[in-house]
Amino acid sequence: MLVQPTFERPSRFAAFGFLGWLTGTVAWWALALAPLPAPPEWLDRARAVCFGSPPGGLPDTWGWMLLALGPLSLLAFLAAVWGRDLLAWARRLTGTVPGAFLLGAIALPPLLAAGWLAERASAIDRAAAGPVALSAAEGERLPATYPRSADPAPPIRLVDQSGARLDPASLAGRPALVTFAYAHCRTVCPGLVNAVKGASETLGTRTSTLVVTLDPWRDTPSALPGLAQAWSLDRPGTHLLSGEIDEVVAVQAAYGLGSVRDESTGEITHPGLVFVLDGEGRIAYRFLNPPASWLVDAVSRLERERA
Repeated sequence: MLVQPTFERPSRFAAFGFLGWLTGTVAWWALALAPLPAPPEWLDRARAVCFGSPPGGLPDTWGWMLLALGPLSLLAFLAAVWGRDLLAWARRLTGTVPGAFLLGAIALPPLLAAGWLAERASAIDRAAAGPVALSAAEGERLPATYPRSADPAPPIRLVDQSGARLDPASLAGRPALVTFAYAHCRTVCPGLVNAVKGASETLGTRTSTLVVTLDPWRDTPSALPGLAQAWSLDRPGTHLLSGEIDEVVAVQAAYGLGSVRDESTGEITHPGLVFVLDGEGRIAYRFLNPPASWLVDAVSRLERERA
């Protein structure tokens, strides 16, 4: 009588352990990377503490290390304890059509996530590379006939990257550059911030620079230090500003920002406006996507007027 050989059934603990590891990994990565149009403040703080808070929604270098090493160390533990059982389960699944579909479903999310991360990283690199096309060539002088105004400048009392509330009186006595941008912007904001930053670096302590967020839902005060560092807005007299949503929206309205926010994605359509204040509480110039040279010329004209 022939006895059929028997095969040891792989441990169910191995399967449950792998599913637990997979669920935990997805939750861990979702905590760091899930794109939300208006994440709650506790989530922003958790991401900043656990993964860093650079602009663009991606973790800092040490944040990537935590995202990778945590799941990999647990997977290594599973392999050491149940490696043979896990391979047996994989062979059983690949031997059936439903099992093959299940393995494909498990592999699909990481592939989609990798594609999304590559696209986001590419967009951030493009944003950091330099300004987008502006309305005038860099280095071109401000036309002598460019209109000059003297409208009262709405006061700005928001919180900057140091956690201090800006006092409008601190801007008195010297010109100031005021613009509006937000961290997740991939179109207008990179060129706008670079133009203002370039002018600020040229002018030095002769001017103050204010960059007000257009996205207080995500650019919360706790996120400003990381954003200021990523945008290199760390010169004395430079303020990256946010605050309560109603406060920020009120400042935008006072300066006539015609922005439109997509509630489903959090993306904001807006003009690239820069205001030059004269140091006496008035708006001297308004620009749309100006080159840095125009801003330097505008401040120089104000200084000559005062002299």
